[in-house]
Amino acid sequence: MKSQNENSATDQKTKTENKNYVFVQKEADQFTSIKLLDEKFNGVIYRYGKVGFGSEENADGKMPMKFDYDILRNPTNVDTDSEEFINVIGDILLEILDEQLKNGKVNIK
Repeated sequence: MKSQNENSATDQKTKTENKNYVFVQKEADQFTSIKLLDEKFNGVIYRYGKVGFGSEENADGKMPMKFDYDILRNPTNVDTDSEEFINVIGDILLEILDEQLKNGKVNIK
């Protein structure tokens, strides 16, 4: 689940502790997206889709996380399918989930 929409505007921004991204939202939308601020992926706006975890540990003994994402804006046409990009947004997702768990805003079943 990955799509491209070059015409996504952003109207609302909320800074986070991590200076590599901000939350953004178009005024009429009911979902929040993320805009990357780091040098390599600067300006890329995306949102997460379905998020889940694997049923078995991988060879490293870790439980793999799986998630879908939609690219809403990619002004410099960076490779959003690269392992590096997926690792960056995966780390952001873990940070967001960790914060929501600490605040009691999400339940994992």
